[in-house]
Amino acid sequence: MEKLSCSQPQGNQFLVNMMDLVDVDELRTSLFNTFLQRQITRKISTKASCQCETGLACKGPAKDGFPESSADQRAKITVAFIYINDATLQLIIDSGSLAQATTASLVAINVAPFRTNVSRALLLQSINLLRSGRCGLDDISHFIAIAISKDAFSKTLTMAPFEGDLARSFMGFPITSKGDAAFEMVAYGRNLMPKACAESFPSVDLLYDYRNFFESCRATGRIGDFPEGVSKPKVAIVGAGLSGLVVASELLHAGIDDVTLYEASDRIGGKLWSYRFDNAPNVVAEMGAMRFPPSESCLFFFLKKYGLDSMGRFPNPGSVDTTLIYDGHQYIWKAGEGPPELFRRVYHGWQAFIREGYLNDDMVLASPCAIGEALKLGHLQQAHDFWQSWLTCFGRESFSSGIEKIFLGSHPPGGEKWAFPHDWDLFKLLGIGSGGFGPVFESGFIEILRLVVNGYEDNAQLIYEGISELPRRIGAQVVHGVSIRERIRHVQVKAIEKENTKIRVRVKGGNSDLYDRVVVTSGLTNIQLRHLLTLDATFLQAEVNGAVENSHMTGSSKLFVLTEGKFWLEHQLPPCVLTTGVARAVYCFDYEPKDPRGKGLVLISYTWEDDSHKLLAVPDKRERLALLRRDIGKTLPDFAKHLVPANGNYDGNVVQHDWLTDPNAGGAFKLNRRGEDVYSQRLFFQPFDVMN
Repeated sequence: MEKLSCSQPQGNQFLVNMMDLVDVDELRTSLFNTFLQRQITRKISTKASCQCETGLACKGPAKDGFPESSADQRAKITVAFIYINDATLQLIIDSGSLAQATTASLVAINVAPFRTNVSRALLLQSINLLRSGRCGLDDISHFIAIAISKDAFSKTLTMAPFEGDLARSFMGFPITSKGDAAFEMVAYGRNLMPKACAESFPSVDLLYDYRNFFESCRATGRIGDFPEGVSKPKVAIVGAGLSGLVVASELLHAGIDDVTLYEASDRIGGKLWSYRFDNAPNVVAEMGAMRFPPSESCLFFFLKKYGLDSMGRFPNPGSVDTTLIYDGHQYIWKAGEGPPELFRRVYHGWQAFIREGYLNDDMVLASPCAIGEALKLGHLQQAHDFWQSWLTCFGRESFSSGIEKIFLGSHPPGGEKWAFPHDWDLFKLLGIGSGGFGPVFESGFIEILRLVVNGYEDNAQLIYEGISELPRRIGAQVVHGVSIRERIRHVQVKAIEKENTKIRVRVKGGNSDLYDRVVVTSGLTNIQLRHLLTLDATFLQAEVNGAVENSHMTGSSKLFVLTEGKFWLEHQLPPCVLTTGVARAVYCFDYEPKDPRGKGLVLISYTWEDDSHKLLAVPDKRERLALLRRDIGKTLPDFAKHLVPANGNYDGNVVQHDWLTDPNAGGAFKLNRRGEDVYSQRLFFQPFDVMN
């Protein structure tokens, strides 16, 4: 914004231009001195005339360091701030009146623009809940400081516990262009509250950014050193997925040279599995993890470390042209725009929830945006307190019952109550950003909210070289004269047993070896069924064993087809389809964007839970492909007719996988059901004295 005019509204000698101030301490001091000077001037004027209509006199510093005014208890004046955008501020300053504001209604709030322990997202949440109408982050870039009577009509929001001296409540004074409230504009300037722009930040559960730790170890190339003069342990690592490979790499670089990895499958990488087609080596089907948000900071550290920086945007619904198929009809959702009118209420309601959180009578829970900004700003105690409030209020809710509690309550985000079951069905199809969430509606509400708070639904990327290239490159490292890949034994671990001070690892076929330490990274199902670690309390306490045995693993199925060309580009068809049919979610991928004649790749079906379980009844991939084509073709025949494998090669160019029946996985990923966060807590905080 260009520097605002210094012209002052007629008759207001106190309106001070603070646009040039960019330091929070300077702004705080200037605002205090301005209000103090105002009170002194008012007091002198009162004495001279022996009469004062408002009875203002300087009483001394009040909260936030501002003088509080009073006289004979007849009136009290407080300081509040109206937050607006630059264009609206210019109109107000030029005209000298709020009547020129383009906003239908404004609210003055008792949060100063120099507060560093309040994020802009938290300010925005409070403003939107205190006023009628909605505004965005661009609408709170500037402020007008006002003096207003404490007796003026106000609203108060009581928030969850805050850290330190952060106010437990926000007070707002609704102000309209009609001038319902008596106030005086005193100063204006830029909102200097911190902007959350950190590229790396901790997750809400850990509250520690491991990427920063890894970055701090870059100079030495290792996270630590094994002490000299101490006998080095013999270590086994069970599982050569990403976790196991990273553990092996770090131990070897720290100086431990006797490290062995066990991997039951014939490949490494675990759920990082990129299937490569023989006649299209640059096109990969991500059978496991495929969406990679930058908020996965540790992952992105290793991607950068191993030179995997060629990425593209994942074609999530709404980020590309999307077809929504509901009740037999198709609706087009253009990229970057809002969804079709049928989905407007649920879409805008969910987006409002992300910004405004949950309001129930006099209680407010911080919005997901506010928690996320607290993490990015390093306000970790604040983020912890906000998150604990959600755990307390929604820890026993399923995603479905939580949605009911929020959007059928007295203050639904977005201002419109949802209709059951109609809006439920629409939201199940639309999802929260990455596609339909219907199959996981009975998962824990906190588990889904965790995805949003941690930014896992934002700016998802795909890796052009394939995510399994990361474990391949880690495995190719040569440390102590031997590559990590050469240290892997491809055999299934059948049991892990305590033997005096050692640990015996027994493998399929009857062989076994003794180790000083064993690191198990093979997943909960294998810990219970393959390695038999939960048979007794030798390694884990009973409640931890229970968490291993009862934590829910999600079923997931995928079917990809390599097509002769990128038909969706040639025929201008939407590259993303969400449907209530069997296929559920369809994504088209262009792994060779610079080659218009290259092969296309379509994930014809990506399903979870019950939708995935149904497909297990059709194990043959050719038969399953025909079923899915028929389902899609009912509504999108012009799209479905292109879903044939390149060269008619069903064996080589059609690939599918069901993670629930994978003998080395037993599920795709862990997803807590309602009330099961306690399992995650037990798994994470297992007592080390027992483990040793």
